[in-house]
Amino acid sequence: MSAGSSFGRTIFQGFVIIVAVMLAFGANTFITEQAQKKAELDSLELVLRDLGDSVNELKEFSAYSAGAFDAALVAYGELSGRAPYDKNAVRTALLRVDRNTLQLPMAAYKDMLYSGDLTVVRDRYLRDSIGRFYESVEHRQSVIENNNRVHIDGQLIPALFERGLILPHFAGDTGQDATNMANGAINSQLGAGFAHRSDPIWNFPVDSREWRTLRSTLLAAAQSYAVAENFANDMIMEAQRLEDAIVIYLNER
Repeated sequence: MSAGSSFGRTIFQGFVIIVAVMLAFGANTFITEQAQKKAELDSLELVLRDLGDSVNELKEFSAYSAGAFDAALVAYGELSGRAPYDKNAVRTALLRVDRNTLQLPMAAYKDMLYSGDLTVVRDRYLRDSIGRFYESVEHRQSVIENNNRVHIDGQLIPALFERGLILPHFAGDTGQDATNMANGAINSQLGAGFAHRSDPIWNFPVDSREWRTLRSTLLAAAQSYAVAENFANDMIMEAQRLEDAIVIYLNER
């Protein structure tokens, strides 16, 4: 074998090796890209699922907050007027004044955030929009919970029940299905002939400390409910905009 043919064979073998490496690299790149596309698709579909559930929860939360806001002001208005007082209207209103916790589903976003899969969303604007939305959700949920803790748990509920101004008669629509079911079970057990005592608040004069305290706590509660309703309505619109953006992005892929 001549030196020239040996050199040519070496060149050819080297060329084959280079081509094989390039093909392997290309195949590996293709597989990686496909895996990233699948991870992006799966992640965004899970975010869409959570957003849909969030919108439904927010609509219910907004409706409850609006009802509680109206109820707090009905009770405040009745207790701020002149006798005779509509005791049934006050009781019905106060049944609707309670805390309502908001905790939206964030599992898909948290999983993307902690696993690093958020970076597989190739559109930077969409990726940032997802992050901003959930950061805003966490902030608003924190504000709502703080208002619940201060104005509802810390002021209104103690004024109503811990100080014994209102007795829990378990009657009427509370605005929450689970509470209504529980109250129905209590009333069923007590029996139709059971008569609850009158609420102690009516034993105090209208200018008493008890009435002033209840009126002020009802106003603070109404403010909290108004904030909660506004937050919920804002989040509904933002969630729906984000849903639309994700659907458009996926349809373009």
